Amino acid sequence: MVTGANATEAGFLMIPMMAALLVSSIVSGQLVTKTGRYKLFPIAGTILVAVALVLLSTMTPTLPIWVLCSYLAVMGLGLGLSMQILILIVQNSFPNSQVGTATASNNYFRQIGASLGAAVVGSLFVSRLGDLLAERMPAVAGAGGASNSFTPGVVRDLPEAARSIIVGAYNDALTPVFLYLVPLILVAVVLLCLVKEKPLATTIEHDNVPDTLETDGLIHLQAQTADARAATDDGASAPAASARPFAPRS
Repeated sequence: MVTGANATEAGFLMIPMMAALLVSSIVSGQLVTKTGRYKLFPIAGTILVAVALVLLSTMTPTLPIWVLCSYLAVMGLGLGLSMQILILIVQNSFPNSQVGTATASNNYFRQIGASLGAAVVGSLFVSRLGDLLAERMPAVAGAGGASNSFTPGVVRDLPEAARSIIVGAYNDALTPVFLYLVPLILVAVVLLCLVKEKPLATTIEHDNVPDTLETDGLIHLQAQTADARAATDDGASAPAASARPFAPRS
């Protein structure tokens, strides 16, 4: 809305973040494979996310697009260092029989957190936007759902005075929300510092077979061995009987 970009152009503006996320994910994965150390990467990545949120909270309507893209790239670097390594930590911390359940649980709670976070951030943004529009443009705020019909194209065609007020309201409603998230990210950094770094597993540890299964298997094996021996003895006695010489009666 502030930049006047449509949906396609807004998607293109996300390319720096996604490219940085891809690069940092690959590089961090290679470093973890070579060194076997992984705890530092999510900590550094979470700190970068906090830095990116602080930078995004300083945005203004006149901010150049390339500066905004650089802020998003910092965000992508932080996410790339964190997201996949956190999955690795989960998988490396559980036995082989529980890795699938642990990975699914990690993805499940991540989706729940993303849903709740998006709902909270959206609520804060809409609430602040309504208050700012009511303060700066009472006529628009009194029109009920008029503010919901704003699109970048509509705002771009408005007179300069009205356009600057609406753009400023959108900017001022969104930027503080980024700053509200910084304390949560710092809490995440503290929690990551408490994670115990276990040696990176290089082989698959097979689970121990329960004693009952070992006993049942041993009994079954012994029964099969006995049957095989009995069959062998029967097969050896049959040829011996047939090879006995015939003695004619006198």
